Amino acid sequence: MDFEENFSFFLSDAYTQGSLMHEIFTCMFILPYVWYLLVLFSHKTYLSMNNKIYFIMPITFFLLSVAIVTGIFLLSMRGFIFDLRIILMIIVCYIFLAGEIYRLVTLKKAKTSLEGMKKYTKFCKIMYFLFLLLYFIVIGFSKAYKG
Repeated sequence: MDFEENFSFFLSDAYTQGSLMHEIFTCMFILPYVWYLLVLFSHKTYLSMNNKIYFIMPITFFLLSVAIVTGIFLLSMRGFIFDLRIILMIIVCYIFLAGEIYRLVTLKKAKTSLEGMKKYTKFCKIMYFLFLLLYFIVIGFSKAYKG
């Protein structure tokens, strides 16, 4: 084997390992959103709900950042060639990140009143349900799309 064959083997192996890591962490991405919904539907007080949400939040940001970093790695291994799946995944990651940031901004305004917390809880239930739905749509589309 010459140098180019060895190098291409390592590149394909790195791409395969990166793809596997991306899939594993992306599949784990469902856990915080299910956990958020469980907390939102089973909270007894708004204080306990916020404490649990603040516990889940770093896990969500960690999984989102791993998905973004491994996605950028895989994209660079492909030579930055975009297709519909990649564009859709980028848009969904942006929506998830923007939704989490907006939720934090909304919480800062809402925690001063009971009515505000009720609206905040309702908003979070809708947002996380839509995030789960969007997650399943994107995963299903990316597995079924062959283009």
